[in-house]
Amino acid sequence: MTTHILVLSDIFGLCAGLERLQADLSQAGADVQLIDPYQGQMQHFADEARAYAAFSTQCGHDAYAAIAQQALQNAARPFDLAIGFSAGATALWRALAQANESQVKQAVLFYPGQIHQHLALTPAVPVQVIFGHSEPNFAVADICTQLQQQPGVTAGSTDYAHGFMNPASQAFAEAGYQQQLSKLLKRLA
Repeated sequence: MTTHILVLSDIFGLCAGLERLQADLSQAGADVQLIDPYQGQMQHFADEARAYAAFSTQCGHDAYAAIAQQALQNAARPFDLAIGFSAGATALWRALAQANESQVKQAVLFYPGQIHQHLALTPAVPVQVIFGHSEPNFAVADICTQLQQQPGVTAGSTDYAHGFMNPASQAFAEAGYQQQLSKLLKRLA
């Protein structure tokens, strides 16, 4: 049976980097559904500042959380894995607090920079949170400790910066992308 995966983009939305991830996951036999803050329109932002400005005016964090929740509720069958990046990871975290295993079985959240504002939420399914080495709004080690106090949540950091999985990000790290892609593919096996 094909693995059913939900991917929530970062503020860059649908872009070449996300297409690369989709291709890598699809090549491993996964059926990938992409969710982004821009209603499925391809984006080509010059930098993070422009991407964040567009995200703030066209969607925002609350609307993106609602989009994530809707995607889980409308799934024809449960997602075997949900993956979120940055704003998409925080949106997914918020949605997982209202989800159940009939919607999604597990999730991996990459560098959810706003998660510190939603620590009171408890996801209903197993979640792995992967941060970069630092975040501007909180101490990563402290947040990891707090997150791991919740049942089913593991959290840790990498040697890479926030955005390391997205080639559109200034912080993109090919080694980090390959390392984490390998771990995601092992989950699919």
